[in-house]
Amino acid sequence: MHALPGSESGTAAWTKLGDGPFSKREGLMAVSANGTLYLSGGRTTDGLGFAGDVWSSADGGASWAQPATATAAPFGARAYHNMVELGGCLYVLGGQTFKGYFNDVHRSCDGAGAVWEQVTANASWPVRAGAAAWATSAGEIVLAGGCYSDKGKRSFRADVWASKDGVTWEQRTAAAPWSARSGPRLVEFKGELYLVAGERGFTAGVQLADVWKSSDGGASWALVSAAPGFSARSGHGVVVTPDGETMLVVAGWPELHDVWASSDGATWVQTSDAVWNCGAKSCGKFDFWGLYHRGALLTVGGSGASATFGKLYADTWRLSA
Repeated sequence: MHALPGSESGTAAWTKLGDGPFSKREGLMAVSANGTLYLSGGRTTDGLGFAGDVWSSADGGASWAQPATATAAPFGARAYHNMVELGGCLYVLGGQTFKGYFNDVHRSCDGAGAVWEQVTANASWPVRAGAAAWATSAGEIVLAGGCYSDKGKRSFRADVWASKDGVTWEQRTAAAPWSARSGPRLVEFKGELYLVAGERGFTAGVQLADVWKSSDGGASWALVSAAPGFSARSGHGVVVTPDGETMLVVAGWPELHDVWASSDGATWVQTSDAVWNCGAKSCGKFDFWGLYHRGALLTVGGSGASATFGKLYADTWRLSA
């Protein structure tokens, strides 16, 4: 199993790279592409507003700038969307504002995140936010779960869709065996897709901790663990170490600050209780975005208030591999 620095004592040291020039936000998305970091959107202004901007970092997250023509990205304000890189292009999918939920898809293939095109205004999958998405080694985007408004009530999805170009989508399953949910995370690990945790509401009793896997691109799913050891959570980070040998679960709702590691998705070991050098609920986070970039584990932004409104972050942190 890939060992995190300091994991033996549970005190892995993180470095704060700084507070970005972008506004404090949660529900943002970030991706690593061709040595550059990109982030987009998010919920801002103490949770009352939404961003529609794009930022990039060429120095590993230490400094950020907006691509020249992307000060207001054409996909508009949104949060809890998805952002992936496939075939040299960045894709932004779905998301929401207080006005509604989206099922549009936008793409940037200029290598800078500056020029965007809408590839579809109405994808064949229904509107959603808080979905899980991954660009697979098979060359397709897989989209799973999420939430939407059903006659004013927040409802949840358990379907899975896939596309090779963001335009044409295939429904892999209309009803996966995992419970319908928002805020799960999806990663490819040792040749299979893993869906991890999520939520069915904003209280502790409806957070989820189960782990599922698919060997056929999301068409069928098998339960890996109903009780993996880490607490039920959403808005967490799920990443795979650069050597491909370990999957990590990082923090999440409500204001968690732990790291759990697994070499098979079934057995999990806590390797740290001090993400961001934080050992208390008061500095824990959720709805940040976590990813590996240039061999280092990074997190960007997030929220530190259980009720969402209030404590937001614009920081970037690094833990070297």
